[in-house]
Amino acid sequence: MRMRTSYNEGDVFLIPMKDGRFAVCQVVCALKGRFKKAFSFGVMSIQRDETERLEDGDFLVCSFGQRKSNVIFTSPKLLKDGTWRIIGNIPLTPTKKELQVFQCSGEVYNGDEYIRMIPPDEYKQYISLSVAGFELVQNHLLEMSTNK
Repeated sequence: MRMRTSYNEGDVFLIPMKDGRFAVCQVVCALKGRFKKAFSFGVMSIQRDETERLEDGDFLVCSFGQRKSNVIFTSPKLLKDGTWRIIGNIPLTPTKKELQVFQCSGEVYNGDEYIRMIPPDEYKQYISLSVAGFELVQNHLLEMSTNK
């Protein structure tokens, strides 16, 4: 039985991919308030094995239709149950901290903190909180590893 794991901003973790490789990821937003059923992360690299290298790096870009993003929102379930193993923590750089600002239904947040309402024409200026299921996360990882 796996232990329940807590997670924090900056935590680095491994996602086992369907093709046998591993995505090295970093928690950007460890949401605890009204969005506690989601968290956001960036992918630092895709590697062939579970070697634990704690090296900071830029996030790979992921496509969401016409939009591109450096972060993916998903459920923390697999992080909490230990399926996605946390291997360390690297404090977020100022650039990565900027990725904590997102919009949801016209409201802008910095992590759990509400900032302000925005008009629809500003939506595209912000990352959108749209939660990807685990299957979609796998698809994004495969796409990122081929688009290097």
